[in-house]
Amino acid sequence: MSEQVDIITDPLLYGSKGQGWHPKFVEYMVFMATNEIYANMPDAIKSDGKIQWEAPSNRSGGLYQYTHQHRLEWWQEKAKSEGIDVNQNQWISKTAKLIHPTSEKPCKRCGKFMFIKYMYPSHILLKRINKLFPDEIKVKIFDTILNVVSDLYETNGDTVLRNLPSLLKAKNISIPELGDNLDDWLAWIEESYIPAEPSTLSPGAMSNAPDRFEGFHSFNKCCRGQADKGRSDKNLRSYTTDRRVFEYWADGDWIAADRLMGQVSSNMRDEPCADGGEGPPSPDHIGPISLGFCHRPEFHLLSKAANSAKNNRMSKWDILHLKEAEKKGITICSWYAEPIWNILKDKVKNDEHARRLSKIMRDNQRNAMYLLSQMKTRGEYAFLSYLLELERANFNVEFNSLKAVNYLTVYNELQHSERVVKYSEEQKSRRLRIGFEALDSYSSKENRHTFLVASEQIEFKLVECIDYLNALGKEHVLLNESVKTAIDTGFDIQLREVVNKVPNLPFKPYEHVKALLVEGMNAVATDLANMWDDDRYVRG
Repeated sequence: MSEQVDIITDPLLYGSKGQGWHPKFVEYMVFMATNEIYANMPDAIKSDGKIQWEAPSNRSGGLYQYTHQHRLEWWQEKAKSEGIDVNQNQWISKTAKLIHPTSEKPCKRCGKFMFIKYMYPSHILLKRINKLFPDEIKVKIFDTILNVVSDLYETNGDTVLRNLPSLLKAKNISIPELGDNLDDWLAWIEESYIPAEPSTLSPGAMSNAPDRFEGFHSFNKCCRGQADKGRSDKNLRSYTTDRRVFEYWADGDWIAADRLMGQVSSNMRDEPCADGGEGPPSPDHIGPISLGFCHRPEFHLLSKAANSAKNNRMSKWDILHLKEAEKKGITICSWYAEPIWNILKDKVKNDEHARRLSKIMRDNQRNAMYLLSQMKTRGEYAFLSYLLELERANFNVEFNSLKAVNYLTVYNELQHSERVVKYSEEQKSRRLRIGFEALDSYSSKENRHTFLVASEQIEFKLVECIDYLNALGKEHVLLNESVKTAIDTGFDIQLREVVNKVPNLPFKPYEHVKALLVEGMNAVATDLANMWDDDRYVRG
């Protein structure tokens, strides 16, 4: 194998026919081609310095005509060294999975990472889910079976656990009786069900050794079959509720709120809807998270039609209820929405005023996203991770004496208990990944709806924040680098390693920076509040 310095690493020099290879895929190629696991891979680096990633069997001539056969022999020797019988079925795919150093890979076309294991719901499982839980969740192509079960649990509670034996039924797999413990089910799925490779699941990348260097198709499931399938509207149109919370960087006990949403779906199906519409009821946040309100464990029971029609438009009743909650000492707003809420909440005298406030808070939220995206652009990954309140995932929650009173969820006590570390890490890494993807999305597209104000004050506060963070020293710098590397590479294993390094609330240095950002949002709030009677918010 050639030394790494001889390898061509420029993504622009790979690909053909106008179809370049994604930079993350080329970075992955270099990582694999220089990994000791694949030492002595025949013809790994071509004479021109390019990695020979593909070695098809139908080459009729040339210097690398026999690369395919030579690599097949390499795989046979590797299998034997790992104790795998080369005379058994699927020996080469078993070897490729066993020796792969990360168990996940990026797609050559879109650069998105997917696991090489059987981690993703197949059409068989999706049909079963749609039959048992119609319209409950929209499964995204990158969602693993662990994500899907967790999402179903959040929207349906213990009901989904009782239905798992029928959902996961597969040939030659004995499903245990694990009761109503989510973590036990997730552990069994990960440790026993996924390795069995049932027909209900499919891999993120199909095995393709020796044609491909490390033994897997270059296109992942997301882009297999048609160009960039993973980015189609069909696959990206909908996320589960918790994903929207992450995308809007909403504060609040998101674990408790998600759990309560599940309880509404599973245990309050016979409750009437506040709007008089057809049940079962769906949980309404009262204060929309898309406007910067907290994702907190209290919901208003509305019909699905009314909840959908409401969208992010508040009513006078919503405003009054939120103000009453504040009087009880409940935090209802995320840090970036609190300034504008405090200035304008008492101006609301009717439903039109409530809708006006909703529009203003929508613009306020977009200004906050700009502020956060600028912090990311300037490299402050550790501080941003802190804002996501990842430590919430360390606990399971239970509601004592949960019931509906006047179409509202009410309970006597919220109990927290520590949960299995592995699955808290999974939820943390998912929240981290989705939050940063939202900032990337905001930065990469010109949104004609974005209305930025107080630009000079925001820039001043950004500089002040960066100067303060730069002075924190080596520990902050190292954490910044760790989070950035995990986010940029996309490897799930790195995300899981880094999430527990992020400080828990309250961490004094980061709280100081957060306070500076709040000062910036105070300036935004002042400018927006002065537009209370502007046509932008009064019309329509």
